[in-house]
Formats: sequence, structure tokens, C-alpha cells
Amino acid sequence: MRHFIRPAALVLIAFSWLALPVSGARAQSSAPTGLWATASHDAVIQIAPCGQDLCGQIVGMVLQPQEPTPKDWAGASQCGLTIIQAAPNTDGSGQADWTGSVVNPRDGSTYHIILRVNAAHQLLLRGYVGLPIFGQTQTWTPYNGTLAENCRLEQPVG
Repeated sequence: MRHFIRPAALVLIAFSWLALPVSGARAQSSAPTGLWATASHDAVIQIAPCGQDLCGQIVGMVLQPQEPTPKDWAGASQCGLTIIQAAPNTDGSGQADWTGSVVNPRDGSTYHIILRVNAAHQLLLRGYVGLPIFGQTQTWTPYNGTLAENCRLEQPVG
């Protein structure tokens, strides 16, 4: 019987990060909208409502003065490219997160995501294939800088 208790306890601990409170009882209307600097500080993503869901598009990229705007996997400009789509997901406790997908703009690979804003007002983006336990979490920070119309940022953000 002990052999079943230990693996079950490990699974519960591994998934416990999903049940941790973010900032008290957050209402579902508290969405991770706004401008976010990516974990690598080389891009800014704007997350905004699109219908009942959220969409995130590239609105800023750190580029050298003569560097052209990168193209996506299909040959279109990455500037303005929608890479995130997420829908609200609640567990009935009033705490909300958002689940959906993110697209790698370089090669078109799509990954599942869970989005959540923590108490420090950072966006936690967990990307995964299959189950969330096999994923990786990135921490994005709010971006308060100025954006150019052509998505060009000449210095790291954040």
C-alpha cells in the first residue's frame, strides 16, 4: 500500500502550483491584459480582449538600428503577429487563470499555455506539451515604456 501513497503524494505536490492563491480571491474579470515584456526582455506583447477570450500580439522587438523586422514562419512580418490566444478557466473558487495556446513566431510551433498574474503583478506563462507538469514557466513583467509604430525597440525592455 505504501507504494501507492508516495507516487500519489508526488503528483499532488507537482500539481499544487496550480492551486496556490495568486492574490486573495481574484475575480475572473481580473485578466492579464496590458503590455508585457517577455522573460528574455527582447520583445513586448500586448494582451487584450478578443471576444470572450484574450489575444496577445507582438508590438515591440529589440532590434539593432539597421536590422530588418523579423519574418514569421510564413514569411510575414512578426510585427503585429498574434501569438497568444487564451480563454478564462476557473476552478469554482473565484481564482482565475487563462488557458490556451502560444505560437513560436519563428517556426510556427504551437504550445499549450496557462496564464496567471501573481501578487507582484508579474505574468506567469506556463508553456507545455501534453500535461502542465511537463512544461516550463516564464515570468513576464509589465512594460511601461514607449512603443514605436514599427515595433522597433533599440534597447532591452524591463
